[in-house]
Amino acid sequence: MVVVERQAAGRIGKKFPKRWQGEEPTLPAPPTWDPATAGLYLVDVPNASQSVVRIGYLALPESDPEFYPATVMNFRLGGGGFASDLTQVLREQRGYTYGIGSGFSGTDVPGPFQISSSVRSNITFEALQTVKEIVEAHGPAFDDADLDATQSFLLRANARAFETRGAKLGLLADMNAYGFPADYVLQREQVVRDMTIEQIQELAERFLDPERMIWLVVGDARTQLDRLSALGLGEPIVLDRDGQPIG
Repeated sequence: MVVVERQAAGRIGKKFPKRWQGEEPTLPAPPTWDPATAGLYLVDVPNASQSVVRIGYLALPESDPEFYPATVMNFRLGGGGFASDLTQVLREQRGYTYGIGSGFSGTDVPGPFQISSSVRSNITFEALQTVKEIVEAHGPAFDDADLDATQSFLLRANARAFETRGAKLGLLADMNAYGFPADYVLQREQVVRDMTIEQIQELAERFLDPERMIWLVVGDARTQLDRLSALGLGEPIVLDRDGQPIG
Protein backbone atom coordinates (compact mmCIF):
# COMPACT_ATOMS: atom_id res chain seq x y z
CA MET A 1 0.00 0.00 0.00
CA VAL A 2 1.33 3.45 -0.94
CA VAL A 3 -0.10 6.72 0.45
CA VAL A 4 1.09 10.19 -0.57
CA GLU A 5 0.17 12.39 2.39
CA ARG A 6 1.89 12.18 5.74
CA GLN A 7 -1.08 12.61 8.07
CA ALA A 8 -3.32 10.30 6.07
CA ALA A 9 -0.57 7.70 5.94
CA GLY A 10 -0.36 7.77 9.74
CA ARG A 11 -4.09 7.24 10.19
CA ILE A 12 -4.33 4.51 7.58
CA GLY A 13 -1.21 2.80 8.83
CA LYS A 14 -2.78 2.31 12.25
CA LYS A 15 -6.05 0.86 10.98
CA PHE A 16 -5.27 -1.44 8.10
CA PRO A 17 -2.72 -3.87 9.60
CA LYS A 18 -5.41 -5.02 12.05
CA ARG A 19 -7.83 -5.71 9.21
CA TRP A 20 -5.39 -7.33 6.81
CA GLN A 21 -4.90 -10.73 8.31
CA GLY A 22 -4.87 -14.21 6.90
CA GLU A 23 -2.70 -16.37 4.72
CA GLU A 24 -0.61 -14.94 1.93
CA PRO A 25 -2.35 -15.60 -1.40
CA THR A 26 -0.83 -17.99 -3.91
CA LEU A 27 -0.28 -16.29 -7.24
CA PRO A 28 -0.58 -18.14 -10.55
CA ALA A 29 2.55 -18.81 -12.56
CA PRO A 30 3.46 -15.96 -14.94
CA PRO A 31 2.73 -16.46 -18.64
CA THR A 32 5.40 -17.85 -20.92
CA TRP A 33 6.03 -17.18 -24.60
CA ASP A 34 5.84 -19.96 -27.15
CA PRO A 35 7.56 -18.78 -30.37
CA ALA A 36 5.53 -21.35 -32.29
CA THR A 37 2.45 -19.17 -31.82
CA ALA A 38 4.00 -16.36 -33.91
CA GLY A 39 2.26 -15.82 -37.21
CA LEU A 40 -0.73 -14.24 -38.89
CA TYR A 41 -4.26 -14.67 -37.52
CA LEU A 42 -7.65 -13.34 -38.58
CA VAL A 43 -10.86 -13.30 -36.54
CA ASP A 44 -13.72 -13.09 -39.02
CA VAL A 45 -16.28 -10.35 -38.48
CA PRO A 46 -18.42 -10.47 -41.64
CA ASN A 47 -19.00 -7.14 -43.39
CA ALA A 48 -16.84 -5.21 -40.91
CA SER A 49 -16.02 -1.74 -42.19
CA GLN A 50 -12.86 -1.59 -40.08
CA SER A 51 -10.08 -3.99 -39.22
CA VAL A 52 -8.73 -3.94 -35.67
CA VAL A 53 -5.03 -4.76 -35.65
CA ARG A 54 -2.87 -6.02 -32.79
CA ILE A 55 0.75 -7.03 -33.38
CA GLY A 56 3.17 -8.19 -30.72
CA TYR A 57 4.63 -10.85 -28.48
CA LEU A 58 5.39 -11.49 -24.83
CA ALA A 59 8.52 -9.47 -24.09
CA LEU A 60 9.99 -8.17 -20.81
CA PRO A 61 8.98 -7.51 -17.21
CA GLU A 62 9.40 -3.88 -16.17
CA SER A 63 11.92 -5.05 -13.59
CA ASP A 64 14.24 -6.28 -16.37
CA PRO A 65 17.29 -4.00 -16.82
CA GLU A 66 16.58 -3.88 -20.56
CA PHE A 67 12.95 -2.79 -20.21
CA TYR A 68 13.63 0.94 -20.13
CA PRO A 69 16.32 0.92 -22.87
CA ALA A 70 13.83 -0.99 -25.04
CA THR A 71 11.21 1.66 -24.25
CA VAL A 72 13.64 4.38 -25.33
CA MET A 73 14.30 2.46 -28.54
CA ASN A 74 10.55 2.28 -29.21
CA PHE A 75 9.93 6.03 -28.79
CA ARG A 76 10.62 6.93 -32.41
CA LEU A 77 8.88 3.82 -33.72
CA GLY A 78 5.50 4.22 -32.06
CA GLY A 79 5.84 5.49 -28.52
CA GLY A 80 6.12 9.18 -29.30
CA GLY A 81 2.68 10.03 -30.64
CA PHE A 82 3.00 12.38 -33.59
CA ALA A 83 6.79 12.17 -33.28
CA SER A 84 6.69 8.46 -34.12
CA ASP A 85 7.22 6.93 -37.55
CA LEU A 86 4.10 4.77 -37.38
CA THR A 87 1.87 7.79 -36.81
CA GLN A 88 3.64 9.98 -39.35
CA VAL A 89 3.38 7.42 -42.13
CA LEU A 90 0.10 5.60 -41.51
CA ARG A 91 -1.93 8.58 -40.30
CA GLU A 92 -0.34 11.75 -41.61
CA GLN A 93 1.04 10.62 -44.96
CA ARG A 94 -1.33 7.85 -46.02
CA GLY A 95 -4.51 8.39 -44.03
CA TYR A 96 -4.89 4.72 -43.16
CA THR A 97 -5.86 5.31 -39.52
CA TYR A 98 -6.69 7.94 -36.92
CA GLY A 99 -4.26 6.47 -34.46
CA ILE A 100 -1.50 3.90 -34.08
CA GLY A 101 1.09 3.31 -31.39
CA SER A 102 3.51 0.78 -30.02
CA GLY A 103 5.05 0.08 -26.66
CA PHE A 104 6.38 -2.30 -24.05
CA SER A 105 4.27 -2.90 -20.96
CA GLY A 106 5.09 -5.13 -18.04
CA THR A 107 4.94 -5.58 -14.30
CA ASP A 108 7.11 -7.90 -12.25
CA VAL A 109 6.27 -10.57 -14.83
CA PRO A 110 6.80 -10.35 -18.60
CA GLY A 111 4.39 -8.13 -20.48
CA PRO A 112 3.76 -7.59 -24.17
CA PHE A 113 5.35 -5.49 -26.81
CA GLN A 114 2.35 -4.39 -28.84
CA ILE A 115 1.46 -2.33 -31.88
CA SER A 116 -2.22 -1.41 -31.98
CA SER A 117 -4.47 0.36 -34.45
CA SER A 118 -7.76 0.25 -36.32
CA VAL A 119 -7.79 0.79 -40.08
CA ARG A 120 -10.31 0.99 -42.89
CA SER A 121 -11.19 -2.50 -44.02
CA ASN A 122 -10.30 -1.87 -47.66
CA ILE A 123 -6.67 -0.98 -46.86
CA THR A 124 -5.97 -3.68 -44.26
CA PHE A 125 -3.25 -5.32 -46.36
CA GLU A 126 -1.59 -2.01 -47.22
CA ALA A 127 -1.58 -0.92 -43.58
CA LEU A 128 -0.04 -4.18 -42.35
CA GLN A 129 2.54 -4.14 -45.12
CA THR A 130 3.51 -0.59 -44.17
CA VAL A 131 3.78 -1.46 -40.47
CA LYS A 132 6.00 -4.43 -41.32
CA GLU A 133 8.28 -2.26 -43.45
CA ILE A 134 8.58 0.41 -40.74
CA VAL A 135 9.33 -2.15 -38.03
CA GLU A 136 11.98 -3.85 -40.17
CA ALA A 137 13.62 -0.53 -41.03
CA HIS A 138 13.53 0.99 -37.54
CA GLY A 139 17.00 -0.11 -36.50
CA PRO A 140 18.85 0.21 -39.83
CA ALA A 141 17.29 3.61 -40.61
CA PHE A 142 17.73 5.14 -37.14
CA ASP A 143 19.97 8.22 -37.42
CA ASP A 144 21.24 11.28 -35.55
CA ALA A 145 17.97 13.18 -35.99
CA ASP A 146 16.00 10.28 -34.51
CA LEU A 147 18.35 10.05 -31.54
CA ASP A 148 18.17 13.79 -30.91
CA ALA A 149 14.35 13.78 -31.04
CA THR A 150 14.20 10.82 -28.66
CA GLN A 151 16.58 12.31 -26.12
CA SER A 152 15.08 15.80 -26.25
CA PHE A 153 11.51 14.65 -25.72
CA LEU A 154 12.15 12.09 -23.00
CA LEU A 155 14.38 14.40 -20.97
CA ARG A 156 11.96 17.33 -21.25
CA ALA A 157 9.00 15.14 -20.36
CA ASN A 158 10.56 14.23 -17.03
CA ALA A 159 10.98 17.85 -15.97
CA ARG A 160 7.34 18.14 -14.81
CA ALA A 161 6.37 14.47 -14.70
CA PHE A 162 6.16 14.14 -10.92
CA GLU A 163 4.45 17.34 -9.74
CA THR A 164 1.08 15.86 -8.76
CA ARG A 165 0.31 13.55 -5.87
CA GLY A 166 -0.88 10.93 -8.31
CA ALA A 167 2.44 11.02 -10.13
CA LYS A 168 4.35 10.75 -6.87
CA LEU A 169 2.12 7.84 -5.90
CA GLY A 170 3.01 6.06 -9.13
CA LEU A 171 6.70 6.71 -8.53
CA LEU A 172 6.58 5.21 -5.04
CA ALA A 173 4.40 2.31 -6.19
CA ASP A 174 6.93 1.39 -8.88
CA MET A 175 9.77 1.54 -6.37
CA ASN A 176 7.82 -0.75 -4.06
CA ALA A 177 6.66 -3.18 -6.76
CA TYR A 178 9.89 -3.58 -8.70
CA GLY A 179 12.58 -2.82 -6.15
CA PHE A 180 13.73 0.30 -7.97
CA PRO A 181 16.22 2.52 -6.10
CA ALA A 182 15.15 5.97 -4.88
CA ASP A 183 17.05 7.64 -7.73
CA TYR A 184 15.77 5.38 -10.49
CA VAL A 185 14.27 8.30 -12.41
CA LEU A 186 17.68 9.98 -12.52
CA GLN A 187 19.24 6.69 -13.57
CA ARG A 188 16.75 6.42 -16.42
CA GLU A 189 17.55 9.96 -17.52
CA GLN A 190 21.18 8.94 -17.72
CA VAL A 191 20.21 5.94 -19.84
CA VAL A 192 18.59 8.37 -22.28
CA ARG A 193 21.62 10.69 -22.32
CA ASP A 194 24.04 7.80 -22.88
CA MET A 195 22.00 6.08 -25.59
CA THR A 196 23.74 5.74 -28.96
CA ILE A 197 22.55 4.93 -32.45
CA GLU A 198 24.39 1.62 -32.24
CA GLN A 199 22.55 0.69 -29.03
CA ILE A 200 19.19 1.55 -30.58
CA GLN A 201 20.01 -0.59 -33.60
CA GLU A 202 21.09 -3.52 -31.45
CA LEU A 203 17.93 -3.31 -29.32
CA ALA A 204 15.75 -3.08 -32.43
CA GLU A 205 17.41 -6.13 -33.93
CA ARG A 206 16.64 -8.20 -30.83
CA PHE A 207 13.19 -6.88 -29.91
CA LEU A 208 11.58 -5.92 -33.23
CA ASP A 209 11.64 -9.07 -35.32
CA PRO A 210 8.31 -9.23 -37.21
CA GLU A 211 8.59 -12.99 -37.59
CA ARG A 212 8.60 -13.44 -33.80
CA MET A 213 5.31 -11.61 -33.44
CA ILE A 214 1.64 -12.49 -33.51
CA TRP A 215 -0.15 -10.47 -36.19
CA LEU A 216 -3.85 -10.41 -35.33
CA VAL A 217 -6.51 -8.89 -37.55
CA VAL A 218 -10.16 -8.70 -36.52
CA GLY A 219 -12.10 -7.97 -39.68
CA ASP A 220 -13.96 -9.24 -42.73
CA ALA A 221 -12.38 -12.48 -43.97
CA ARG A 222 -14.31 -12.49 -47.26
CA THR A 223 -12.64 -9.31 -48.51
CA GLN A 224 -9.29 -9.45 -46.68
CA LEU A 225 -8.13 -13.05 -46.21
CA ASP A 226 -6.73 -13.82 -49.66
CA ARG A 227 -4.45 -10.78 -49.79
CA LEU A 228 -2.92 -11.31 -46.35
CA SER A 229 -0.83 -14.26 -47.54
CA ALA A 230 1.34 -11.84 -49.53
CA LEU A 231 2.68 -10.24 -46.33
CA GLY A 232 5.32 -12.95 -46.04
CA LEU A 233 4.21 -13.97 -42.54
CA GLY A 234 2.89 -17.39 -43.50
CA GLU A 235 -0.62 -18.41 -44.36
CA PRO A 236 -3.21 -16.64 -42.19
CA ILE A 237 -5.01 -18.79 -39.62
CA VAL A 238 -8.72 -17.99 -39.33
CA LEU A 239 -10.07 -18.00 -35.76
CA ASP A 240 -13.56 -17.90 -34.34
CA ARG A 241 -14.50 -15.27 -31.76
CA ASP A 242 -13.27 -17.51 -28.96
CA GLY A 243 -9.82 -17.69 -30.53
CA GLN A 244 -10.20 -21.26 -31.80
CA PRO A 245 -9.01 -22.18 -35.33
CA ILE A 246 -11.74 -22.67 -37.91
CA GLY A 247 -11.40 -25.61 -40.27
